[in-house]
Amino acid sequence: MQGNQQGRQIIEIIDNGPGFANLDNALTPFYTTKSHGSGIGLSLCAEITRNHGGEFTLENTENGAKIMMSWPVGNTINH
Repeated sequence: MQGNQQGRQIIEIIDNGPGFANLDNALTPFYTTKSHGSGIGLSLCAEITRNHGGEFTLENTENGAKIMMSWPVGNTINH
């Protein structure tokens, strides 16, 4: 799902798999439960989203994993 709610751009990614094996460590850089994983993908996405004034959340639902990214529309970052 992608949309704009109350001045925020929102992207939700939902799958129907088993969910996150270890939700507590899912955003820990270089942590992976996959034999050939690097553990950088989710933590990098979360960092980029937050650096742009957004929110990044993960959860397990009864149907699988859910990732939600949202950030203010028209947000400008001053460094």
